[in-house]
Amino acid sequence: MQKIGQGTLTSGRTCSGTLRAVETVQDVLRLMKTDLSETILLTSSASATAVIPLFSKVKGVVCTAGGATSHLAIVAREFDLPCMMGSEMSSAPELDGRAVLFNEQGEIFLQG
Repeated sequence: MQKIGQGTLTSGRTCSGTLRAVETVQDVLRLMKTDLSETILLTSSASATAVIPLFSKVKGVVCTAGGATSHLAIVAREFDLPCMMGSEMSSAPELDGRAVLFNEQGEIFLQG
């Protein structure tokens, strides 16, 4: 596994799955029509109200902004959803569709 980033785990535990970038309401609507059971959402918005409808269907969330008191982190805790906030990752835009793992130490790894 190759380490690609670091963040702050604000809820849950180690999580692995396929990253799916979500930046717009159109992205949310598109993803709602797919199987999200192995999906980790990747977003840059810590407020992220638009992604909340996906929380009951995904494995986790990685956000490149915010922290433990951000709206996204608070709601993720309510859903008992693994959530990594303030994530700094190399090549974040190119990670859509890639398998990743994040752990309790805040490390993010590319799998495979």
